[in-house]
Amino acid sequence: MPLVIPDISLSIAAPEVGLAILICVVVVADLFTSMENKAGMGILSLAGVAILGLIVLFQWGGGVRTTFSGFYIADNFSSFVKMVVVVTTAFTILLSLQYAKMEKINYGEFYVMILFAVFGMLVMASGNDLISIYLGLETMSISSYVLVSFIRHDPLSREAGLKYFLMGAFTSGILLYGIALTYGLTGATSLTEIAKALSGLQGAAIIADPVMVFSLILFVAGFGFKLALVPFHMWLPDAYTGAPTSITAFMSVAVKMATLAAVIRVFFIAFPALAGKWNLLLWLLTVFTMVWGNVAAIAQTNLKRMLAYSSIAHAGYIMLGIVTTTKIVGGKVVFTPDGISAVLFYLVAYMVTNLGAFGMLIYLCREDFRGDNIEDWRGIGQDHPWAGMAFVVFFLSLGGFPPTAGFVGKLFLFGTAIQNEYYWLAVIGILASAVSIYYYFRVVMVMYMEPRGESQPAIEFSKAPSIFVALLVLVLATIYLGLFPGSIIAAAKSSVAGLL
Repeated sequence: MPLVIPDISLSIAAPEVGLAILICVVVVADLFTSMENKAGMGILSLAGVAILGLIVLFQWGGGVRTTFSGFYIADNFSSFVKMVVVVTTAFTILLSLQYAKMEKINYGEFYVMILFAVFGMLVMASGNDLISIYLGLETMSISSYVLVSFIRHDPLSREAGLKYFLMGAFTSGILLYGIALTYGLTGATSLTEIAKALSGLQGAAIIADPVMVFSLILFVAGFGFKLALVPFHMWLPDAYTGAPTSITAFMSVAVKMATLAAVIRVFFIAFPALAGKWNLLLWLLTVFTMVWGNVAAIAQTNLKRMLAYSSIAHAGYIMLGIVTTTKIVGGKVVFTPDGISAVLFYLVAYMVTNLGAFGMLIYLCREDFRGDNIEDWRGIGQDHPWAGMAFVVFFLSLGGFPPTAGFVGKLFLFGTAIQNEYYWLAVIGILASAVSIYYYFRVVMVMYMEPRGESQPAIEFSKAPSIFVALLVLVLATIYLGLFPGSIIAAAKSSVAGLL
């Protein structure tokens, strides 16, 4: 059998190549940096991520290109996803520069692990084969396990990391089993080759095979865990609460974005012939996730835990866009790009909003006071109106109020659902979103309507310029996207144009 040398074009995979070089540079530089100057590793990482963003930006509009024998694909969709991940990473590092010192986790390895997680996310965004997607997912997941448990002197962080690792390892096995079954039935791991194997008369026999349906269920369960869809969400509240707050913010956006990219490619590119089956499963998970995420958040007294359940609910809203992309026309399944476009815009809106919400917790945090309980924010709106107003802007966006990014995102999502005749799903989503207003504004009420107790510590916000700049940009971006969303919506639609 002749040796086949795969086609390799490093220019197509330039973001991943550049990031790999950056990781090596940070690792080597860390060896020659004293403990007092470890923040320099964060600055170096931030500069490298900025350059990475430019590389991703230059790939926009370059058409559809593949390399590594079709394992890797570069298109507008992957560029859009990568840009969201890169921007999220930049804000995460910016919020971490001072926060890492306060939590005594200011090590070079902290930033290296973030970059390794990003590397896995970029591979997932460009994965055109089940193997490459799985490798990217595992790179992201293993790095995330380490980051969640990085506060080694905190038992809560160690416990969160262990729980996340055990459940994540089990779920990775489930996903790998689904990949193995799919390969056994279709003889392929390439997304396009799987789609070809499932088409025609031979494909009809494979689709009717119960093993294929079981494989599909395993894919839904595996991706459902990474997205924290109900009932695969049990790990998320503990992981978000125990993790460093900047990492919680990072995971709430970047992990979702990368996993959604994999979900879209796998289900819409590899399994369009099974759309009727996986769409029903995702419909049910979407309803459970939207409802339970909002209901469970009501009882929380810890802000990180409340925002964790809020993140579960928002995963439900995101999946609503995925479900409503599928439409029945004349008895045939048709994919409409508006649903995925709505999802991409919503993730951008969610990025600036959720990073800002968690950033406010970092803003109040100090060495002896984390400020992540609702009671810790009592009276802050009265004593520090500008900080209170910033938090209110983020809560308005999470609740879907104009003129914020969250309002436009939900309007786009629910409007697409109604347009594609998913009326009940839209109604459930709107009602679930209405429930969220209660627990978001409970925090606002505590900030503005309840005076600070005499026994409570004095309010002292961080004086770090990096945190202030990050929050200022995020507040302005949240309002800007609510008033002028056109450019991001156009980019989202352009990224989906050649996908379906």
